[in-house]
Amino acid sequence: MKSVKTISFVAIVLSLIVIAGCGPTAKMALNMSPESETIYKVVTESGKDYEFTQPSLNKSKVQNTGSRTEITFAQKVTDVDVNGNATADITIKSIKTISQSQKGVNYEFDSISEKAKADDLFALIGATYKISIAKNGEVKTLDASAARKAVKKGMARKVASKLLSDAEIKSRHQILAFIDADKGQCKVGQSWSSLAASPPGMLKAKSFEKIYTVESMTEKGDDTIAMIKMNAVPSSKRAPGAKDESAGMGLFANMFDESNEFTGTMLINLTAGEIMSYNEDLQAQWVAVEPSADVDSDKGPDQLTMGFTHLFSIEKIQ
Repeated sequence: MKSVKTISFVAIVLSLIVIAGCGPTAKMALNMSPESETIYKVVTESGKDYEFTQPSLNKSKVQNTGSRTEITFAQKVTDVDVNGNATADITIKSIKTISQSQKGVNYEFDSISEKAKADDLFALIGATYKISIAKNGEVKTLDASAARKAVKKGMARKVASKLLSDAEIKSRHQILAFIDADKGQCKVGQSWSSLAASPPGMLKAKSFEKIYTVESMTEKGDDTIAMIKMNAVPSSKRAPGAKDESAGMGLFANMFDESNEFTGTMLINLTAGEIMSYNEDLQAQWVAVEPSADVDSDKGPDQLTMGFTHLFSIEKIQ
């Protein structure tokens, strides 16, 4: 199963400034209005795959584990101070989540189903929490106490505790990479970067340099839409909060050939100052093949393949 983590954010605004002779430029900055309300859908997904094949014995073993969560929420700005820092109330509209171990599905919940009403996690539908959103995009939890007390027992309480942890709330509403972008004007072809730790669950901990490039600015009616592409590459620098590379497979990872692909895309309405969509997708794979000298069969060597997937996406739906 593909899966998540993640990382999360709120309405970061790009204000379009046109300077005669210089073409369109854009500056990353928050610009929230009091009493404004937006509805977003956030998807986080993460998974691990394991496959061991033994051609000489005509045997293979496959295992898949992972989780996927979809949360739709309303974000209502209640206050903006003189420095542009905002306070917002978040109301959970719907939740869909599933987790799977080697033995099968551990927990599954879909708030729009009829049977969901009998599940303790249903108490989170309509629950609210309060966050602060700094002008540079940084998010902090101000008050989630009522929501955290809503689910009282069982597996649902464990799931709710994770969804409402400070770390999960921060990743749901914030992408720190954009703080680095708030250092000057952006225009087509211009890039900026940020250093980020690999998502939780990665088989070998890494740091990635995420490189963002403004690919295009196009007119759609009265609006200017910008497309920004992200490409991440492993970095020798250690990102804040990154685990030591010995975590996960550790030295065992040196036995494998490794490949990574980490990309993302964002669409922003520069005129309205709204993020239309953003997604990140990490695909990592480790492959170990029995040395040819040890192969005693014309059917080919034994092979162990392990994979890790991580997806994060946010989309404005209203």
